[in-house]
Amino acid sequence: MIAINLLAGLGLLFLGGHYLVQHAVLLAGKLGVTPLVIGMTIVAFGTSAPELVVSLGAILTAHDDIVIGNIVGGNIVNILLVLSLSVLIFPIVVPRNFTRREGVSVIAATLLFMALCLDGTVSFLDGLILLVGLGSFIAATVLLFPNAERQTPEDQESDRHEEVVVGTGIRRHILWIVGALAALAIGSQLFVDGAVDLSRLLGVSEAVIGLTVVAVGTAAPEIVTATIAAWRRQSGVAIGNVLGSNMFNMLGIGGITALVSPIAVHPHFLRIDFVVLLAATIGVVVIGYGARSLGRVTGGLMLAAYAGYTASLF
Repeated sequence: MIAINLLAGLGLLFLGGHYLVQHAVLLAGKLGVTPLVIGMTIVAFGTSAPELVVSLGAILTAHDDIVIGNIVGGNIVNILLVLSLSVLIFPIVVPRNFTRREGVSVIAATLLFMALCLDGTVSFLDGLILLVGLGSFIAATVLLFPNAERQTPEDQESDRHEEVVVGTGIRRHILWIVGALAALAIGSQLFVDGAVDLSRLLGVSEAVIGLTVVAVGTAAPEIVTATIAAWRRQSGVAIGNVLGSNMFNMLGIGGITALVSPIAVHPHFLRIDFVVLLAATIGVVVIGYGARSLGRVTGGLMLAAYAGYTASLF
């Protein structure tokens, strides 16, 4: 049964990731926004759905370590594993003004989440603060960040007769995206179930399960989506998916879960795991700012860092 869950989950993840990237990019073109914006909103929030489901289930059954481990561990996976695999497939060109917008935003969100965890509990009020932060981020991403090149008035006039066709095309892409997200959610749940059952057979602690098995399992949609995006040379979707997912994990999942019930934060997370997450996040932003790209050497170093971090947990 464990093997069936793992294989079926991976199959759905691959198919869902393939069609999500394909139709998200096409939708971005139809709407006149950049793939980066689509990656940081629709794609990122959609691929974070498994983390939300797992975290809500964990908090309702009083498994607080799995909640924090899933959020923090998932973000570490996104930065050091997902992004490194994408870069190793094809180097990512960092979009212009990246560090002044998305990079600064994700660092600020990480610092905010850490600050709210310092007293050992993410309270109801903390949850509200996180959700306000998420709402502000979404508004800034959609309203303030530059859009893709718009059509000229002449182009719009010549294309006016195609309005019905274009509208139909947008709806078709949205339906494909919804279907792909459903496949990712189901595939992720199957994969997590199989992975958790396997880890329990090995006698691993709950906190470690949250930081590794659950984090990697629920991040599987991001892994598949980002690697497929990199393969298709869609740098904006690849990096936007990772950063947007990290924002949603901390601000959205952390906020929603805290509204359901306060989350207890074990000191271990503050001493080690948050430090690793913050260092990895700042490192990627600084390298992206300096080099304007993330190459295979950087990807190899990030992957090695993740392997070292994971080994230290056991």
